[in-house]
Amino acid sequence: MQQSEIILGLALGDRRVQAVAMRHEGIHRTLLAIDEWNNTLPFRADANGAGVNRFSEHLSGFLRGHEIIPDKVSVTINSGQTFIATFPFEEGSSRLERNDQMRWELNQYFPETDGGEFITDVQPITDNKIEKWVKSISVSIRRRHADVIEEVMSEMGYHLHIVDVDHFSADHALRFNYPDISKKYMGLIGVKENRLDISLLRNGVLESYFYKTIGTNTEIVEHISALSREIPGLYSLSTYGTFLDIDLLVQIRRASSLLVEALNPLRHVDVSNSIMLADHLSVPSYRFAAAVGVALRQE
Repeated sequence: MQQSEIILGLALGDRRVQAVAMRHEGIHRTLLAIDEWNNTLPFRADANGAGVNRFSEHLSGFLRGHEIIPDKVSVTINSGQTFIATFPFEEGSSRLERNDQMRWELNQYFPETDGGEFITDVQPITDNKIEKWVKSISVSIRRRHADVIEEVMSEMGYHLHIVDVDHFSADHALRFNYPDISKKYMGLIGVKENRLDISLLRNGVLESYFYKTIGTNTEIVEHISALSREIPGLYSLSTYGTFLDIDLLVQIRRASSLLVEALNPLRHVDVSNSIMLADHLSVPSYRFAAAVGVALRQE
């Protein structure tokens, strides 16, 4: 018999919390429940007040209402709450050496903050055998933010499995639901109110990541349109995000010279017959790409 476990994925945005309960059974994934509500969780070192209590009440009500008992809880946070950058590292450098270099880099960007106040993970992307360097992506989150999340989950009696960044959670949803990306050069774009997160994937491998601060829908459309014209060999763009809506998606498609798809994070996910979508939910599913993506993760 295949082992079954339930993973609760929580996407903590600036304004909203999205919750997804996913059953993992072998290679099969089944959506059990999905909802969203206002985010009252304050990212402060002393975050133990009314906002935390309301967060716990909302989450407990969601789980109780759907009769969900999660085995693990995975959380993904807004990229705007993190520091993400790509750097070349010397080939053969150790994780300790890379972390030391990243701590120095963080001190340059945040001189008023000690680098030890961040938790950093560094992953290689591409290497240059001739010049002997490795291009890596570094993701840093403030330690107090991670501590708040862990403390809240611990107080509720849940095991915190993964802390991720929303754009890379959406990346996981893309890979799970669109295995054909292993043969394409494509872009993944997270559309937010004040920011675009953009990564380029060549044959399923992350080649680069960058972001753009934006202020209006017109800027969103213009920037994505420019990407579609200016990056040689790009096959298509996949979009997602809580700020993306049908009207904006239509504008992006009209202005772009490439195929622009709306990421469907449930494309290869079964949906439980008993699932109940709350009446206030504004689908489509691409709004939930990050929450679904982190709920899909096992590692």
